[in-house]
Amino acid sequence: MTAVASQEGLTDLLPSNDQCGGDYPQYVFGQTDKEVTVTVPVPPGTRAKSLRVDIKVKHIRVEVPSVGLVLDGELYKPVNVDESTWCMQDGTELVITLTKTNMQYEEWWPHVVLSERQIDMKTLRPPSMRFSELDDGAQATVAKMMYEQRQKRQEGNPNTLSRLRGYERAT
Repeated sequence: MTAVASQEGLTDLLPSNDQCGGDYPQYVFGQTDKEVTVTVPVPPGTRAKSLRVDIKVKHIRVEVPSVGLVLDGELYKPVNVDESTWCMQDGTELVITLTKTNMQYEEWWPHVVLSERQIDMKTLRPPSMRFSELDDGAQATVAKMMYEQRQKRQEGNPNTLSRLRGYERAT
């Protein structure tokens, strides 16, 4: 089932932001086909040592002093803990990068944790990619689809070589 189909009947959806994610009261998330980035504003003077960030395969917990618990819940999908990171940026933001585990196909998350409101997947506008940026498997799939599309177009075109050959045989 697609993410759009799974949202059928849901009414409390957030519009997607321009990073293919959502804007929540305590954090913002964005994503690519490979990573989810969670950005949490922190009070001035916050030190990285005072932050509590716990990333597990299927769970995340983020606590900021003087703010409290920002995120705590089961992740939408499992992440690669060894490749996921967090850091302070400009002394004003905590940036958490979660590496998606499913690299076989493009997958977009409707939310970071299951307990949060989902973004409306119909409003999500993934960035387009150049053919050369795709991995070998994706390039092969796209090439096959393009070939099949050309074949279908040619079947309906009376000027294609196969139709001309059929005409030659009939005369």
